[in-house]
Amino acid sequence: MGVPGRGKVVILGAGFGGVHVAQELARLLPEPYDAEIILVDRKNYFVFTPMLTEVVGGEVAPQHIVSSIRKLSPRVTFVEGRVDGVDVANKRVTLALGDEATGTPSGTQTIDADHLVFALGSTTNYHGIAGVEAHSLNIKDLSDAAAIHNKAVALLERADAEPDPDKRKQLLTVVVAGGGFSGVETMAALNGLLRESSKRYRHVNESDIRTVLAHPGEHLLTEIGPSLGDYAQQKLEESGVEVRLKTDVAGAGPDYVELKGGERIPTSLLVWTAGVKPSPVIGVIDLQRGKHGGIVTERTCAVAGHPGLWALGDCAEVPEPDQQKTYAPTAQNATREGSLVARNIVRVMHGEQPVPFNYHPIGQLALVGRHSGVAKLSGMTFSGVLAWAMWRGVYLAKEPRLGKRLRVALDWTLDFFTGLDIAALPGKRSGA
Repeated sequence: MGVPGRGKVVILGAGFGGVHVAQELARLLPEPYDAEIILVDRKNYFVFTPMLTEVVGGEVAPQHIVSSIRKLSPRVTFVEGRVDGVDVANKRVTLALGDEATGTPSGTQTIDADHLVFALGSTTNYHGIAGVEAHSLNIKDLSDAAAIHNKAVALLERADAEPDPDKRKQLLTVVVAGGGFSGVETMAALNGLLRESSKRYRHVNESDIRTVLAHPGEHLLTEIGPSLGDYAQQKLEESGVEVRLKTDVAGAGPDYVELKGGERIPTSLLVWTAGVKPSPVIGVIDLQRGKHGGIVTERTCAVAGHPGLWALGDCAEVPEPDQQKTYAPTAQNATREGSLVARNIVRVMHGEQPVPFNYHPIGQLALVGRHSGVAKLSGMTFSGVLAWAMWRGVYLAKEPRLGKRLRVALDWTLDFFTGLDIAALPGKRSGA
């Protein structure tokens, strides 16, 4: 069932799941002799992903939704590296160090563990659709959100100098694929940014802007229920978004999106939010994987037949109590699974049996426009300004550090009085 005695816990991945494993272990095992806790990730910061769309819309500065992993806890040792190989039998991890993109010298490091935790998250799933990966942006990380914001601003600038009205409309046509939380909130942010910012451009009219949300389902936000999904659609349409339900993307090119049935939408910006899949690292690890590609676990998040191995979050398939389905790849689930895994590791260290994961979300919230949202909490539904205020209150409270909360709150206050920031976000080296 597990490895008795104390030793070294190695956590692969510093997303919501991995960070919560590390923080809970630091709380439960406060002394260095209790255990060594090592957290590994390819970047040395934690991104508060629910606010990525706030970066897209220019409402929050990018640096205000990231936190240094090294400041999480003095009990946690952080190693920056990319997982290059895993010896499952010996619980040994090989890391690739350095980064060619930043000119950091390369190297390797090997770490042995008594307990090895897989919390490697997910990557975008393009479902093999022709041209989509090459001609779209996604929204998984801070750089993605900044890229979407910058592309929208660049298109406004280019359109302002374009004399051909048809070309101007193509430049300002944006398509978002996927009508889940990410898709709806990304579209709300982009639509608000483009339409509000258009007032600052002499040759751009709001009528030049076309925003299209393509979703294969019958309702938006299927996770939250049809009534609030319909309300989200109504609010998006009132703000100028063209919502296309029962619509699949069949392909994409540099200046178009093709829908099933042959319709082509001329566009200069496609944002893909229509699916995720476990980190590709999972695919080369010698462990059983489920129908979604994640590591199969017991209900305790332990990997069956491999004492000392644990998996959680987007890269795992943790069975629900009825054993018929697995928990969805959401931040809420990853957070709670992370805390449970930490407690179960401590239980095993003390010679006790791990306990199963049981969790039913208290609620879900989504933004659907400027000062408008939808929410379902404890069986009650809310919409409009109240739901928008609840979204901001809940996620502000969940920001991991007080300093970041204060900075985000200041961003929101400035946005209220001065409007959205339409400056491109810095990120490339300056030219000669």
